[in-house]
Amino acid sequence: MSGWPYDLLGVGDDADERTIKRAYARLLKRHRPDDDPEGFQRLNEAYQAALSYPRDTALPHADGDDLPGMASPMPILETHQADAPATHATRSPGTAGNSDPVAPPVDEVHLRDDLLARAAHELPSLLRQHLAQHPDLYSLEVKRRVGAEVFERIAYEDAPVSPGNLAVLGEFFGFTPPDWVERRRQVVLAVENEDTQAFDEDRPLTIRQLKRTFRWPLALLLACMPGFSIRAARLSQRLAADYGDDVPGLDARQQAFFSRLADPFYAGVWRWATVLLSAGAATLLIAGLCQLTNVEPDRAARVTGMTFAAVAGMLCMWHAMRALWALRERPATMHAPWIALMPVWLAAAGLMVAFLLPDIPALGFVLVLPAALLHFRQVFDALRFGIGVSWLVRALPAADWLSPWLAALAGAAIGVSVCDWAYARRHRISLASAAGNRWTTVTSFVVFVSMVVLGLVLRLA
Repeated sequence: MSGWPYDLLGVGDDADERTIKRAYARLLKRHRPDDDPEGFQRLNEAYQAALSYPRDTALPHADGDDLPGMASPMPILETHQADAPATHATRSPGTAGNSDPVAPPVDEVHLRDDLLARAAHELPSLLRQHLAQHPDLYSLEVKRRVGAEVFERIAYEDAPVSPGNLAVLGEFFGFTPPDWVERRRQVVLAVENEDTQAFDEDRPLTIRQLKRTFRWPLALLLACMPGFSIRAARLSQRLAADYGDDVPGLDARQQAFFSRLADPFYAGVWRWATVLLSAGAATLLIAGLCQLTNVEPDRAARVTGMTFAAVAGMLCMWHAMRALWALRERPATMHAPWIALMPVWLAAAGLMVAFLLPDIPALGFVLVLPAALLHFRQVFDALRFGIGVSWLVRALPAADWLSPWLAALAGAAIGVSVCDWAYARRHRISLASAAGNRWTTVTSFVVFVSMVVLGLVLRLA
């Protein structure tokens, strides 16, 4: 007998399973999937059809001419046509049945899960070899469906696939993963390996804290470390932005806690808790040093009290400066003078407090200092405003209530803020973008010279 699967494989009709498999392996070298996908598909169909035919079972002839007990010969196969459907190899009319032999169905779910498991643990070279030699993937239709399911699992269900194996899968299945898939994989690997240098955070403590279950004592203690809350919130935002959703492995309460503390406008209980805890820790340290150096009790009490007030005051001023700077970065701020000129109002309030409460000058400095330090990047412009105003105050005979240092800080805050706000409003830009403009520089020179000249006139008069 003869038939298309055996002819295509180059074996006889009576070939056993071992002979068929050897012929298939030999022809496989000529028809590789990447070079000849159609030839591969025909070869695989012939291979499956040849294996599906019973070669040892004798069927009686349909016309009944055979003698009793005589086995009929193996059915004659029709010649396979090029346009025949896949895995269709029909028997001749003289056979007992006319149903087409169908290749065993492929368990695509098991195949997909197996590929994902191998992609998570095997080297890219081994995965590439496995894909090229897997017989179930010789069918183009199966390959297309399985490939789509594999990448759907990778993209939407966070299947753990290394970047190297992801490239191998994309090359084999002819699928180019979008950039966001690779970014998501990088985020997952960064969280798992606790290596976030690619996200501008080189301290493992930050990602470890974000992964821990939220416990407020430890979180509050780390929040007292300078800049930790800002770094944690920034890392959390960058990971979420690249992942596009809630990042697996990170604790949501940790993220919310540090994001809240990193907000410059937040003034809730956790903000004050960090201020008090930091000031208390500094006070305990100073108290311990006083005990070791045998400082007198009265003096030690004054020193520790001043330490607590100084640390708490500096932290409050720092948070006030951050809030003011955040306001300057908003383009809409220039349209709201009460917000844009906040340093002016703070400086004016400090001068009024110094006038009304001359016995407590520290209160005036607490208000004026954040407004003046806000312009630390414009040090020369602020310095010219400050020196000019301070020189004039020294020359005034009735200004004994006003400290020249307080006047210098207030003059710098008021002068730079007003000039920057006028420039930003004129050019329709944010206050932060107006820093270092020519208006402020020229005005600071004019104020400096005029105040110095006026001060000399008053001194000589």
